Amino acid sequence: MAKRDKTLLSCGIIFVVVFTVSAGRFDGEAEHKLIAYLFDGYQKDARPVFNKANAVHVTLDIAYSQLVDLDGKNQILSSKVWVRQMWENPFLTWDPKEYGNVTSINVHPGMVWKPDLVLYNNIGIGRTGALYSFDTKVTLEHNGKNSWFAPTQIQSICKIDITYFPFDTQHCSLVIGSWTYPGNALNLVQQRNQSDLSKYTLSGEWDLLSAPVQRNVVKYACCKYPYIDITYYIHVRRKVLFYLSNLILPSIVLTILTVFSFYLPPESGERVSLVITILLGLTVFMLVFTESVPNTSEVIPLIAKYTIIVMSEVGISLLVTCFVMRTYHKGHQKDVPNWVRFWVIKVLAPILRVKQAQKQNGNNNDAKTSQPEVRNGEKYLRRGPYTFIAKKRDSTPPSLCYSPSPDSGCRKAESVESNGINIMRSTSNEKLSELCGGMAAILKHLKGTRQVEERIAEWHFVATVLDSAFFWLFLTSMLVSTVAFYFQIPYVKVPL
Repeated sequence: MAKRDKTLLSCGIIFVVVFTVSAGRFDGEAEHKLIAYLFDGYQKDARPVFNKANAVHVTLDIAYSQLVDLDGKNQILSSKVWVRQMWENPFLTWDPKEYGNVTSINVHPGMVWKPDLVLYNNIGIGRTGALYSFDTKVTLEHNGKNSWFAPTQIQSICKIDITYFPFDTQHCSLVIGSWTYPGNALNLVQQRNQSDLSKYTLSGEWDLLSAPVQRNVVKYACCKYPYIDITYYIHVRRKVLFYLSNLILPSIVLTILTVFSFYLPPESGERVSLVITILLGLTVFMLVFTESVPNTSEVIPLIAKYTIIVMSEVGISLLVTCFVMRTYHKGHQKDVPNWVRFWVIKVLAPILRVKQAQKQNGNNNDAKTSQPEVRNGEKYLRRGPYTFIAKKRDSTPPSLCYSPSPDSGCRKAESVESNGINIMRSTSNEKLSELCGGMAAILKHLKGTRQVEERIAEWHFVATVLDSAFFWLFLTSMLVSTVAFYFQIPYVKVPL
């Protein structure tokens, strides 16, 4: 009994296998017969129309998959697209009932007629921009509809407008049309008014704004009949975060450092080197910028205008810094001119609220007591309890007397005694004359030194006022430049 059941099970398995193989062979034979039927005597180079006066209607659709690169320097747009071409071929139809209900088959593209579509503005090296040389198979349906879908990467010419770089919006195009068939032989139409963006991959450098489609009929000078092309416009806007953080903000920071260089004291000796370093830094940023834009003389980019203005302001600030330092160290040469004293010290200083340092009281008192007092034609120069008397009316030599206070009488030094101490009993007129001459020379030297110090202090104050004036002047200038640069941006809301 068990042996009988085992035999029946084996027979069942063999029947199922034979039936399955027979069915698959039948379907395969149907498709083979269908292909043999369709391509028996078929001419793939002939247009698929019964009346040669009619045009083949070809529908084109582009799915824009990715913006690979927009090379601004070489003005090349690299894109990944899915090309979809559909047309009717009445020579490749059949009745599915006669061929095992097969409604569609896939064949090699070299077996059927295909529209010779070409990317007109192609710039790929070693490529013709042909959209009829794909290796993907063509789908044939029983009603004569042919569909050919293929992914590809194309490179097209894109005119770059750098007027508002890096806040620019670019308009590129993909112009696709037949290269040999005019409009009366091939009627090319678009499937939709916008490119298919459902599978678009976001770009890290560009925002895709829109991708409209337009059908054009163009009459060329070479040909009798007009040609039809489908133009896919790619509107993109640059993302500015990279340029904002690596180019614009560093330039603004260097500009601010230039303004605050006027706060460095002139005697530090680092102001000129600081401004020169800032100028070199802006030059480096200018070189980085020129590597990202095409070499064109049509327009000056917005960022280039701002950089040129800033570099000019930094260069002028370098000249102004040299002038201020020259003014600061000018005190040993000559006095401050009256017009400089008027405009800088009396006019600018109060406006800028810059105050000159006050002299110490002790120095004023010393200067006051150092001046000789004239009484009855005689000069009295007091030093402590002693007074030197310089005679002018007669030829008597100068003398030295003693008085406990400036208002008390002056007694001759020969007879002055204090607390039992004989201060001076005899004085040599010759020694006294030498002493008075030495004192006069010392006083003259001190007076000259004090005048030089006052002149130097006055020139230092002039340099301080000029520093303050130029600080506010350059701060205002650079703020105006930055605000003007901001308002020239074509859109206020900057997408990052």
